[in-house]
This record gives sequence, structure tokens and C-alpha cells, in this order.
Amino acid sequence: MADPQGAFDLRTFPHDQHSRFVDSVTKGKNSMPAWGDLLKPDEIEALWAYVVAGEKGDATRSGVK
Repeated sequence: MADPQGAFDLRTFPHDQHSRFVDSVTKGKNSMPAWGDLLKPDEIEALWAYVVAGEKGDATRSGVK
């Protein structure tokens, strides 16, 4: 990714919009690239589980980079 600082932080995605999240990840949105060809549906669901499990900043506390 050319500018990760300009990327949308998926951890802030509204938790009540699962289908919109899946669509955004699969097809891309604005400057975010599409990941549908790289991620399997179960991997997108795992990403969704991560998003709804914690709030912004939790990734640094759990050791995820």
C-alpha cells in the first residue's frame, strides 16, 4: 500500500453494518483496494470478528501489528 496512513481504519467500521463491511472489503471503496480476489469468505468473516471484538487501539495491546 502506497500510503497506509491514508487508509481507512476498518476497526472504526460501524458494528451494525456487516453486509456493508463485507462489500467494502470484497469490492473496495474509494481509495481502499478490493480484497475479494485475495481473501476467502471465511477470512473476511475472521476480519469482521476482529473488527467487532475490539475498539481502535486494541491491536497494539494484543500484540497484533
